[in-house]
Amino acid sequence: MHSGTLISFLAVDFLLICVPGADWAYAIAAGLRERSVTVAVAGLVAGYALRTLLAVAGLAVLVAGTPQLLTALTVTGAGYLAWLGWGVLRRPATPGTTDEPLAATGPASFSAAPRSAA
Repeated sequence: MHSGTLISFLAVDFLLICVPGADWAYAIAAGLRERSVTVAVAGLVAGYALRTLLAVAGLAVLVAGTPQLLTALTVTGAGYLAWLGWGVLRRPATPGTTDEPLAATGPASFSAAPRSAA
């Protein structure tokens, strides 16, 4: 592989990682729920590393060369997304209906009464 091709791949890969998506939403939601963002981001990085290792191991070539395997993975992924969507539609989140008490230092503390300008 030419070094120019590798550098181009790494640049595009880096840009795709930086684009906000479901992984960013997960990390932000973990922070807003006052859970450890470090654990959430570590899980995301581990997923990226595993996906990269599988691609390097040649799994991407195997999947691309076997249409039945690609179809099976696509249908499985679509089924998983449909299951997640059904769960959200069945029990939608509504603000202010949680039984958990809000922490005084959490995001809700920023909505306190404004201070008067002196």
